[in-house]
Amino acid sequence: MGKYDDLIFKIPQEFHQWYGFASPRGFFRGTTMMPKSRLYMDFTSVTKPLMMELPHTHHAADEYIVLATADFNNFYDGFDAEIDIWLGEDSERMELFTITEPVIIRIPPKLNHCPINFRRIGKPVLFSAMYLDGDWSKISAQLNAEGVEEFRYDGAGVRRCVKDRANECVYCGACFSEAMKDVEENDAPPPQEEFLKHYYEMAKLPRTGKYDKYVHYFKPENHGDPNFLSPRTGFRGLEEMDESRLWYLQNIVQQACSVGELHMHHAVEEYLFFTGADVTKFFEFDAEIEISIGDSPDNMETYTITEPTVIRVPPKMWHGPIVFKRVGAPINFMPFYPNGSYGRVVRRQDAKGETVYAYTGNDLPTP
Repeated sequence: MGKYDDLIFKIPQEFHQWYGFASPRGFFRGTTMMPKSRLYMDFTSVTKPLMMELPHTHHAADEYIVLATADFNNFYDGFDAEIDIWLGEDSERMELFTITEPVIIRIPPKLNHCPINFRRIGKPVLFSAMYLDGDWSKISAQLNAEGVEEFRYDGAGVRRCVKDRANECVYCGACFSEAMKDVEENDAPPPQEEFLKHYYEMAKLPRTGKYDKYVHYFKPENHGDPNFLSPRTGFRGLEEMDESRLWYLQNIVQQACSVGELHMHHAVEEYLFFTGADVTKFFEFDAEIEISIGDSPDNMETYTITEPTVIRVPPKMWHGPIVFKRVGAPINFMPFYPNGSYGRVVRRQDAKGETVYAYTGNDLPTP
């Protein structure tokens, strides 16, 4: 047993029955899986046309939705789909966005979003909902039996099983798949077709463009580092979107190497994800990775990673470098920093040979 075992979480294979989603999938369910976690997110591969979710909001936390190719080895050329999503302050006056290239969408608190209609799927698509809170939850407006609008709360630990209300929902997907049975077996029209007519009628209203600022299309980052696939992708927080509370990179590691230096983050926790590079085959992981973490630079413990894993790095926890000792197949290394600007503290020797602690970050002026 290591001192920091509670910060290392091996992502389990989540087998399910959801129509149109690859199984097993990878899911990090926040505090359900790791106490004190402030992140709840999934790595889901959509393989067939389908519709998901009703309009809803989140009360006090940002959500980020990533729609991209499921194969990170071909992130910019591999997207082959048409996806419709609605955003708006009023669930009856939402605006339609049609996605045909990799995108990240910020959903601030109280902004209505959904449904999401995966209208055409040429190649598997990544759907990743990143919720910056330890437990997922949502609020949706519905009419009760008396015709009065009320706001219903749903979330992790609260949702009940559709088939047996006595049990808690375990996200098995059986109810969703049963609704799609006719589509699969008898080539019937999708049951959501009639439901979506209302939203496509809504899309005919004049666009205001006020929600465009929440939709960011990824830009290729070309580089000359042979250790990482080029171009790579990432979302650099406030540099790319006002009010963003997220900064992350998606590095596809190609060969054995050492990445980064020993450092810590003063006031923000960080999550380090190590996964396979194709979400449809999420658990095909062929690498051996070592990382050291500790309360001080002089008191570190080394952990070995050989399967999909997330590491929570609390504020002031020293970590690094990351040593990719063996890379049998490309690995997705994703530092996930829930703050708009990335910053870190490193220990160095100054010109007099004295130990100093220096802050470096992307919110500092270029010298």
